[in-house]
Amino acid sequence: MKVLPLLLVLLSAASLAAETVLFAPDPGPAGQWSVSLPKPGRRSAASIPVPVERIAGKKVMLAAEIEQQDVSAKPNYWNGVKLMLVLNHADGKAGYPQAGNFSGTRPWTPHAVAVTVPADISSARIELALEEVSGTARFRNVRIIEDIPADCRGYRLTGSVDRANAEYRAGEEMKFTFRLTRDGKPASGFLQIVCAGDDGRSETLCRKLDKAGTAVVTRKLARPGFAMAKATLLTAYGTPAQSGGRPIQYGLGGGVAADTLKPGEPEPEDFDAYWVRQKRALAAVPLKVLEKKFVRESKHCLIYDLKIACAGRRPVSGYLAVPRTAKPKSLPLRIFYQGYGIAGAAEQENPDELTFSVNPHGIENGREQAYYIALANGELRSYGFSDRENARPESSYFNGTILRDLRALEFCRTLPEWDGETIHLSGGSQGAFQTVAVAALSDGISSCSLEVPWLCDLGGVNIGRIRGWRPNLRPGLGYFDTVNFAGRVKAPVTIRAGLSDWVCPPSGVWVLYNSLKAPARLTMYQGRDHAVYPAFDERQTPQTTYCK
Repeated sequence: MKVLPLLLVLLSAASLAAETVLFAPDPGPAGQWSVSLPKPGRRSAASIPVPVERIAGKKVMLAAEIEQQDVSAKPNYWNGVKLMLVLNHADGKAGYPQAGNFSGTRPWTPHAVAVTVPADISSARIELALEEVSGTARFRNVRIIEDIPADCRGYRLTGSVDRANAEYRAGEEMKFTFRLTRDGKPASGFLQIVCAGDDGRSETLCRKLDKAGTAVVTRKLARPGFAMAKATLLTAYGTPAQSGGRPIQYGLGGGVAADTLKPGEPEPEDFDAYWVRQKRALAAVPLKVLEKKFVRESKHCLIYDLKIACAGRRPVSGYLAVPRTAKPKSLPLRIFYQGYGIAGAAEQENPDELTFSVNPHGIENGREQAYYIALANGELRSYGFSDRENARPESSYFNGTILRDLRALEFCRTLPEWDGETIHLSGGSQGAFQTVAVAALSDGISSCSLEVPWLCDLGGVNIGRIRGWRPNLRPGLGYFDTVNFAGRVKAPVTIRAGLSDWVCPPSGVWVLYNSLKAPARLTMYQGRDHAVYPAFDERQTPQTTYCK
């Protein structure tokens, strides 16, 4: 086994002086604890009681250095090499916070988990173990310390690839270089780099930054698709460094023959027939404004909160902004569809357009935060992700969403100020999915503008493509795959997306682009995740635009 000559992260003298140790168990003459398993199972290296009075009611960090060899893949995220603090409460409940862990072979590496310890714990212990894996793990310098946030001010993590357009041939090496500076100068430290590819392979690496503040990883793909790498700066305890409440991260990506990518699963044979039935059900509900509340008057617009009758459990809800000086048949229309989440519709206004911002849920807008939190913890918890609901398209949550989106468009066509011709649809992420669906199921759309489109190529995961963040593929979801709507869109489409988007991976975006038959423009940005990385600068980052 190759061991780094230095501890993975060297604490400075100042850092060591600042560390307040609350509890440090004695490992004995060996100076460490060790555990081995020839085949997957559970074996403890140590179960160490912790004096409750030292940690109760405090913010602490359980920290240690771990060396491991040939640790097998873990079946669940909570299995593997265990550095865990077990907290028992007087009422019989228990908590099990544990440090993140990895498979494979690693040199001595810092690991830690931050814990806010309740004041009422009755007992506590440290568990050092292997769980449901084989291999060897060693633990040293195990301790519980006061959790003092690391000072990460001035750090900036960026990166680049060795090809501006990030296009490679099959089997060709992709070189991803990450750069860390502090106050503009090269900085030292370690990066955790998560890598994944559309060949089904993924791994997590640790790289020490060189004197120039750089670390390099290379990837290859033998087939069409994308490879991505996301680097996170680590603190001296192996935890993600943060600045301004955000992890200090950057991501890069590269692709092979993206223009040849096709859907991982065929669309349902009755796709069109299904949507004919759904539109018929919508038409059976008369178009009627249930509520129109004046919200406010801005410099340019009058803004109203609307509810409109719709098929399904909820009405359409959203904000309509009408320019104050609008004359009959004088203005284009723009409809905004929103991303994933539970909140009121976002107010949008433009003195030169009618704008309608549609709430994806048909819930109330402008309510107190407690209203949305209650929905997020109750009725709308993890909406759209139910395997049971997604077994059939009629019961999928997204069915009601699209019907409300279609009814919103139908209503907007009745506005007297609309010019009768121009309709622009816009949305990001989940809103981009809604935009494509409405454009596919409607005539007379003038343009579609998409940001980081979601729910693309849901079947791609079955052929090894990067999963991203999406529901499991169930029979009913094929009727809502953004890709399956794409070929039915007649309006011009513009798409902006990231080469390192771990929610909506670039392969799905490219399958969407390839499936469009209408004129389309796609811009892929290097260094862009679903939400941009802290150091992302759209003006300077490499970007490539494709047109058809």
